[in-house]
Amino acid sequence: MTTPVDAERAWQDLQRIRVPQERVYDEVERCAQTDRGGTYVTAGLMWLFLASWGLDLPKWGSFVLLGAYVAALVALAVVYSRRSRMRLHRSRYGWRSVVSCAAGAVLSGGTIILTGRLTDWLTLPYGSLIQATLSAGVFVLFVGPANRWAVSPLRGRGLNDHTVRTVPEEEGR
Repeated sequence: MTTPVDAERAWQDLQRIRVPQERVYDEVERCAQTDRGGTYVTAGLMWLFLASWGLDLPKWGSFVLLGAYVAALVALAVVYSRRSRMRLHRSRYGWRSVVSCAAGAVLSGGTIILTGRLTDWLTLPYGSLIQATLSAGVFVLFVGPANRWAVSPLRGRGLNDHTVRTVPEEEGR
């Protein structure tokens, strides 16, 4: 191949591609670090559901409560997924996202089960309120660090050892 390549033009082309990609990563990292609204709303919904679960509801009332909780979580997920202007392609979510989600489910579920058994064993009054408060607290304390950990390697994914990351300033001139 005898086509000459202009190094400066090639670098500008690379930057034109890389800058929007960096903006997407910046947005994802910013949301993982600063957007706590969804976490608090989810924890509030969890608290309401667990506190209400302790009431003596008929069987149909329990199913209505469970359906309302699931519908509220789905609506929250839809609202928060549409708020972000930029989204990562599904292939950019790696094993850390899966591990973070699974660990959150195990930790939240384990806390709910353990606090429920503990309040039953100690026959504490208002056991469902204690269970709801501890479970929502554990959820809030886990989600922030887990989100930051899950998105931290995204910027480096897809880059191999041959990719140029920075350009030396006016080196050859």
